[in-house]
Amino acid sequence: MSIAGRRVIVTGASSGLGAHAVRHLAGLGARILAVARRADRLGDLAAELEGSPGRVVPFRADVSRDADARAMVAAAVEAFGGIDVLVNNAGSEVQGPIDTLADADFEGMLRANVTSVFVCIRAALPELRRSGGAVINLGSTVVSRPPRGRFGYVASKGAVEAMSRALALDLGRDGIRVNVIRPGIIPSELRGMTEEAERAKLETGTAFGRQALSAVGEGRDVAEAIAWLAGDGGRWITGAVIDIDGGYTLGAADIL
Repeated sequence: MSIAGRRVIVTGASSGLGAHAVRHLAGLGARILAVARRADRLGDLAAELEGSPGRVVPFRADVSRDADARAMVAAAVEAFGGIDVLVNNAGSEVQGPIDTLADADFEGMLRANVTSVFVCIRAALPELRRSGGAVINLGSTVVSRPPRGRFGYVASKGAVEAMSRALALDLGRDGIRVNVIRPGIIPSELRGMTEEAERAKLETGTAFGRQALSAVGEGRDVAEAIAWLAGDGGRWITGAVIDIDGGYTLGAADIL
């Protein structure tokens, strides 16, 4: 597998799984437009990777906005001449049961997690058609194994899966592949903690009783799956939902 020289957009790139994906892809020689709302974090990431085999161009955008999505695509075309891969990683979560979750929080998750995928794919579609490219959407294992109190996030990620499967069929004749990666219990900043703090919590908590493998997942596990789907290894895969979860979706539970 080689993705050297491939032109990639990664949204939600300033931290967490997005930043891990940018680091890994840059190490493999890809050219990446790293997109997020936090320009300072993007600048730090680009500076960190200046000596890597690939190239990282930071771009500030709110990818739930159509105008920003179109500007993002224009920036990738200007920097690299086109787009081969779109990684829709941006997202957010506000937890709460249905009787207490605010309308604004629910609507915000739908915009961040679902509308962003829609407007980014639509904006990138002409370039993806030209390149016969790939779309990789980040889902979540909560869709098949929902935890309590997170129905809004579960609903939004379920919509991403359904949309991805439908688009895989719609866009297949254009040579465009659309797949979903579902990360399991992996430390990230999505839930309001630093990666380090969440890792420490997971390593001393009960997460291992809910998955098959007794190990905390790493951002690089997801990044390697993204690279595989973006490269020639995934050339005949579309409409797939791939769990990177240590066996979490198996429904394992320790017997007391």
